[in-house]
Amino acid sequence: MKVDMRDAFFDQLVKAAYRDERIVFLTADHGASALKKFEEEMPDRYFNLGIAEQNMMGVAAGLAASGKIVFAYGIAPFVSLRVLEQLTIDIAAMRLPVNVVSVGAGFTYSTDGPTHHGLQDMSAVLTIPNMTVVNSSDPENTRHFVDRVIEAPGPYYIRIEKEKVESLPRADTKINWKEDGFSIIKDSQKRSILVLSTGILIHQLMEWVEELEVELGLKFTLVDSFRVKPLPDKLIKMFQEFNQVIVIEEGYVSGLAAQVLIKAAELNMQPASVELINLPERFYFEYDERPALLSRLKLKERITRICLGKR
Repeated sequence: MKVDMRDAFFDQLVKAAYRDERIVFLTADHGASALKKFEEEMPDRYFNLGIAEQNMMGVAAGLAASGKIVFAYGIAPFVSLRVLEQLTIDIAAMRLPVNVVSVGAGFTYSTDGPTHHGLQDMSAVLTIPNMTVVNSSDPENTRHFVDRVIEAPGPYYIRIEKEKVESLPRADTKINWKEDGFSIIKDSQKRSILVLSTGILIHQLMEWVEELEVELGLKFTLVDSFRVKPLPDKLIKMFQEFNQVIVIEEGYVSGLAAQVLIKAAELNMQPASVELINLPERFYFEYDERPALLSRLKLKERITRICLGKR
């Protein structure tokens, strides 16, 4: 069954808030249907601070410093780029339990133009020390994020989606996905090509790798790294099992791809051929639906060219 990932997150958050009175929710005048229950049943812990994200992060820091577990919610560019100084100094430097809930990864808000595209939010937040970054790909790990940040207090930057999707299949035979921070979505017996991604793009990649196996006669293993920072050591060490690794994401090259290269260097590893597929670094003024924008960027064709040894 398809579930809106915002509903998956906020339904789980409401359940947690019933149990833990420390949980407080802040929003920058942005809503979701599942938030109504929080607002109506716990109004003394739900605050709409208006379109004033910098102020919201200051309030979040103050509440967290007083012992609250804070969730601060808004659209991706506005709770990352607009508030980068507050995230860095007020929250991360103080190691406060503030969970920034960001909706609008990639081209989620495709028809709203560059002001609302989430193509560089993760790149910016990844530069902040002490900040853990997670990126939802299905209802199951989206719900898990709520439990995780309460068990191991933040600061966290949590990217969630507003699309309805089904839970992903998991072929995890060697890992505990909740602890290890990544899931093996498709596990090929012939481990020739590893495709690594994060977020909602995993669902499209499931279709593409199935098609490419038929078209190219190759075998693929597909992995979802929903924890982007710190990137799991265990994931990078898996690279040695493959002849080729393709890292693909719906964002600029300074996101997941950069973390992969940094982590490999930290572990003093020289993995097999690693190819990066990211969106060209430009502003996307094309007002179109997400699938149409991604189609024009020819991501599947770029995977094909790499597999065929072309550039």
